[in-house]
Amino acid sequence: MKISMKTKRITAAMLAASMILAATACAKEERQTFTGDKTEEPAYQANLDVISPIAYSETDGLNLEPGTYISIIGKDEASAFWKNVKKGVHQAEEDLNKTLGYTGNDKVKVTYNAPAKKENIDEQVNILDEELARYPDVVGVASIDADACSVQFDLATENGIPVIALDSGNNYQGIQCTVKTDNAEAAKTGAYKLADAMGRTGDILLLVHDSKSETAKERTEAFCAEIEEKYPDVNVAEILYVDQFEELKKQIVEEQYAASNTSETENTANAAAGSAGTEAAASTVADAQNTPAEETDAASGTVESDTAETQISAEELAAKSAELTDEDVILYYLEKYPNVKGMFGTNDMATQLGVSALAEKKADHSGNTEKTENAEKAEDTDKADKAENEQEDEILLMGFDAGKAQLDALKNGEISGLVVQNPFGIGYASVIAAARTVLQAGNEAEVNTGYVWVTKENMESESIRKMLYE
Repeated sequence: MKISMKTKRITAAMLAASMILAATACAKEERQTFTGDKTEEPAYQANLDVISPIAYSETDGLNLEPGTYISIIGKDEASAFWKNVKKGVHQAEEDLNKTLGYTGNDKVKVTYNAPAKKENIDEQVNILDEELARYPDVVGVASIDADACSVQFDLATENGIPVIALDSGNNYQGIQCTVKTDNAEAAKTGAYKLADAMGRTGDILLLVHDSKSETAKERTEAFCAEIEEKYPDVNVAEILYVDQFEELKKQIVEEQYAASNTSETENTANAAAGSAGTEAAASTVADAQNTPAEETDAASGTVESDTAETQISAEELAAKSAELTDEDVILYYLEKYPNVKGMFGTNDMATQLGVSALAEKKADHSGNTEKTENAEKAEDTDKADKAENEQEDEILLMGFDAGKAQLDALKNGEISGLVVQNPFGIGYASVIAAARTVLQAGNEAEVNTGYVWVTKENMESESIRKMLYE
């Protein structure tokens, strides 16, 4: 039987089609075969898992135009915390471009800029001015001062540049979204952890990183409220704002100068009264104290007016206060409040100052002990030393954040516990919030980036270790 060419062509086509179907079926079967392997998660996934709402940890669905420009401005360039915010920012940039398939000039551009000096408000304002002049599609700012930059934000709004906030909010009414730690809850956690560790009694020194940022205000208010509400026998004896330490140094010098001169005057008066042996001589010295303009005869046991002076000159005040360190300020208040059993720092810098101050206190005490260990001691001196030892042993330090120095201090027992934020997550979620703002996709008023409580005992556990940074 003769087969026509048309029949041959039909048969060949059917055979080819069946082969394609068979190959497709094999491919489907191969893709559906379970191999036991899991999709590998990125190393930073733990930082994204604690972000709420979850939409701010994902790049899917953010169909930004090619070349979109997002500007993020932080508080500083140097600290471990802000270095990790920057890492989160650039990881989100990388993930966005990978999701969108953008390369070259089409890439979404995300920049991170911050003051070189720690929390320099003037430098931050200058950076914001420069960034607005480049007309980004959106700008995100971690405000050093909650009341600053209203002029710049007005200018941004006029030019159609929306503004979001990260880490610290701003009082400007046009902020689209704020990405941050729940500062109130985090500070409350620190408050009850410290109060419980102190045995629910004693004084606390609260070391606050500044007096202007919303972050500092929220943590301070929440910490104090928790103590006042739940721990009647615990007292926040003093709130020390680190950005006010220069003024505190001057106050300390003035107080010490006045106390020293008063003490010298009293000693001179007592000496004069004893040498003259008469009530009249003592009276003359007392009069001299009260009338510094008058001078009396030294031979009769009186003193000159300058022994009663309690005012220090401006030049000497500046010189003396410049000799004091930030640690000296903390040590002064530890001496002022002998019942202090705990200190709490509201960020990495404040907490580290606490570490340094307690180290100096310990070193000073060790030096004094070595000098007098072979000397004969009076009973009251023994009691004073014992009281100082007891305070030193009982002072517990807790605080915020987890740079290398703090983690080392946690390991060796200088710090008893830390509220560890999620700076990587703050940076990442800020870029997502910025992208949503550009797309007018709707934003939450606040995005919570989470925190963990870290101690020497739990810092090596896998879930905690993933949240630590150096």
